[in-house]
Amino acid sequence: MENAQILTKLKLLFEKIAEPGYVMEYYYADNFFIKLGSSDHEVLALKSLPIVPDMLIDAFYRTDNYHVTVKVFLVRLLAFITNNEVNFAKFSAKKGHDLAKAFDDINSPDMHTSLRVANMEVALSLLNHNSGVHWLLESNTWQKILTLCNEKRTVFIVRQTYKFVSTFIWKLKDLGDDANVRNVLAFILKPLEVDLVQKKSITSEEEEEICKTFEPMLQMLLSIVSNEKAIKSNNCVMHYLLQEIKIETYCHIMLDRLRREDIWLLTTKFLFWSAIGKLFLIKTLPSGVKYEREDFMELAVTYFNTIHRLIQKRSPKLLFDYCNACNIIWGRVWNHEEPIRWEVHEKHMEMQSQLLIVSLVPPLVYVTLGKNQSIDESEGAVELYINTIMQSTCEHTARAAYAVRNMMLQLDVLQTTLLSVKRLTFLKNHLNNEQANIVFQAMFYVIKEFEPFDEEGLIRTNYCYGDEMDKISVMAYVLDTLLFLIRNYNINWQESLEVICLNAVVYNVLKRPNLSCKFVVTALNVISTTIKKSLTPNLSLLLDTKPGSGMHEIGMLLYLKMHDLNWEIRDTALELLLICTEFSFIKFPFFQKQILSHKLINVAMTMALNDHEFYVRVSALKCVGAASKVSVLWEQLKSEYPNVQELILSRLCTNPEGIVRKEALSVLCEMYQNVKHNLHMKTALYNQFLAASLGDFHWEVQISALKFWRVVIQSLLRDQGMLDGTFPPVTFSIESRKIVTLTDKEIQKRLLKILEELAYIGCLSVLVKLLHEDTEVEVMELALSISNELLEILDRYRVPGFLRPSENDPSIEEILTLEENNIHSEDIEPQHIEESENVIDGILKSDDINLLASIYERHMNIKTEDSELPETNKKFTKFASPYLFVRYLKSEDFKGKIEYKKNWKDGIRSLSSLMDDVLGVYEVNSEVNNLDCY
Repeated sequence: MENAQILTKLKLLFEKIAEPGYVMEYYYADNFFIKLGSSDHEVLALKSLPIVPDMLIDAFYRTDNYHVTVKVFLVRLLAFITNNEVNFAKFSAKKGHDLAKAFDDINSPDMHTSLRVANMEVALSLLNHNSGVHWLLESNTWQKILTLCNEKRTVFIVRQTYKFVSTFIWKLKDLGDDANVRNVLAFILKPLEVDLVQKKSITSEEEEEICKTFEPMLQMLLSIVSNEKAIKSNNCVMHYLLQEIKIETYCHIMLDRLRREDIWLLTTKFLFWSAIGKLFLIKTLPSGVKYEREDFMELAVTYFNTIHRLIQKRSPKLLFDYCNACNIIWGRVWNHEEPIRWEVHEKHMEMQSQLLIVSLVPPLVYVTLGKNQSIDESEGAVELYINTIMQSTCEHTARAAYAVRNMMLQLDVLQTTLLSVKRLTFLKNHLNNEQANIVFQAMFYVIKEFEPFDEEGLIRTNYCYGDEMDKISVMAYVLDTLLFLIRNYNINWQESLEVICLNAVVYNVLKRPNLSCKFVVTALNVISTTIKKSLTPNLSLLLDTKPGSGMHEIGMLLYLKMHDLNWEIRDTALELLLICTEFSFIKFPFFQKQILSHKLINVAMTMALNDHEFYVRVSALKCVGAASKVSVLWEQLKSEYPNVQELILSRLCTNPEGIVRKEALSVLCEMYQNVKHNLHMKTALYNQFLAASLGDFHWEVQISALKFWRVVIQSLLRDQGMLDGTFPPVTFSIESRKIVTLTDKEIQKRLLKILEELAYIGCLSVLVKLLHEDTEVEVMELALSISNELLEILDRYRVPGFLRPSENDPSIEEILTLEENNIHSEDIEPQHIEESENVIDGILKSDDINLLASIYERHMNIKTEDSELPETNKKFTKFASPYLFVRYLKSEDFKGKIEYKKNWKDGIRSLSSLMDDVLGVYEVNSEVNNLDCY
């Protein structure tokens, strides 16, 4: 049945595109092919249809009459079906000539760019089977494809070409076709026929022409050798390049005769890859056997010779790009193996760390410039660190580092440093933990030199060479690198003791004027991350006894940043306050003094009520919620805002922004757990959460409300003696003030009491209502989870058998059809009903989404002034009884309904649905309301 439906739609699709003048929408076509890349059952069904190649062949007989968008669609569909070798054989038997002609014209300027990209997809799909590779060789199509690199094409086409040549070469190698491997490589290396040695001089124009052919050649060679998995084997590709062609010799000649930096970078990267390839070509070892230091001698020679050559060229940009490339290449090749280590003169050496040192030299040199280097002055921390790191390097690394320092002194120091720290950020995802700690320590000492005050609190006069704004530019990259490292690597005080001092350093740096918004946000995030990851509980006493430190004054810092003009800084400061508040509960009580002394939670509450940025309000609300756990913070907040919960109920739970309402409900839920409430307040909370559960437009808000009802159920169970999901043998009864034995009868009595309470407050009505199929699937899923948790406890103690229906019980249909207002209150003012009806009529009659927005805005007119606590004397006219709740829960297959809804949602973007989009079946339906998409 499914195959028949797909086939029918496919036939309609081919009929549709055959219509004269038909233009296909790129958006629908792209989504169609994205879906074809999945393992969806409809996609598998389409692949299994033997008629698809025949339909495509028939369509290709009429391509001259098609619009270019249709041609592109057909060629991309051809790429999809030719992944299968049988389909390709069927197509090539009838239309192989046309396919070859298309590749003959692939370099033609008349070919549309999108069509050229589609043809490249076909070429790549042919590499998935032997028949395709054989056809590419027999037709010489591969040569036409490789020549795409010689012209200035789009980046996407060029990248596809490089991917093709790499896959093609290694596929031929896997097939054992060494002869054709040599033929393809010889074709790529044709530009080497230019004799650079015999030319006495090369003008700029000649060099430009030579580089036009050398650049694509080098790019293709790099794409081939940068296959880290294939290069590890003893293969004919590297043997041919290194031992037969002597490609390294040609590369060194190119470096001697050509000056363009992009050619230099490509050539030096290729030489580094070649040295790795030669290592594996000479000594291919089985897994588990480690390489020795001597095995890497040629690789090290290649690296350090290139470093010195680039230093002599006086090109710091090229130097740091090369160092970065070598680090990334090394990490790719030895990613899943132990680091290469050895001992030299009782010093521990690690190969990849040696590659890294050169990149760290510029920022370390920069922060030492301009200082008084007199003999009497003791060395500072950064100088000590430089001495330590230089002692841990090998001789060649040390020589390279000193050469970089000398080059910097001859060039623009600041620009060289800026180039270096920018490129260090590119390495962030390519380090191991040992390297990450080395970079962290270096960056720590760099940012430490940016502190405006010395250890005695005096203004420093001998720090950081250069203009103030230039310093900030350098330090912004340094700080960004520090933040990434402490977030994503194991930077701990055992490896890097400096992480303990980082907070104090960053705090002092924030005292500087003229810092950018991004800089301050990054600095605050650094403090937040170090508190979460690096401070241990045994440091809490030290924090309390060291006045003047960053942690001792964090309260003042937060107070200032929470009043900043930039909302991003206010928001980040609140995130830091949230961490401090949460940690002050148990882990770091010291933070309580800082928060109290500056009334930070009170400020947060003010921001939650008044800040014009909704994201800031949400962050402020989180801080208020966290403070409800800490009694001293909560008491201080209540002293200024005695009606804090009423304010949240009246002003934030009715905010027009869904994210604010969602967080307001979450905060009230936290308060419900952490703060004692009187009956008046509990009733107000129940009313608010009942309304939010059933009446809010945003399903995320409904989720927050449902989580509250789960907390209510757990709270009532605890009040009746349940501990960790079970009832103990005995418990203390608050009502009788006696120890009570919890027999089965007593437990059943208590559970029945809980059910009656849940029914009265409307919790059971909420669960029944939200289990209806009209509910959003996420809300329905959570409602079912909460209901099943409760039902499992009831079944365990055989409570359902004691439930009986009542004469006043409404039916399931009545509960499901109740509107939120009917459940919430007995009396609804007539004008409110009329307004609601007007809104519905307006929506039904509206053709303009702006009109719909204005109707919604009028309906959601929120009062901003302080409101009284919402009325709490409202009674529910209809509610789900315990009997009705249990019977309804057991009478329906809600899991099946949820699964159906999930499948339906997935079906919106199914292959069948996408084919409907391409066919345009929705366009002809004039009865569809334009507002449905909203």
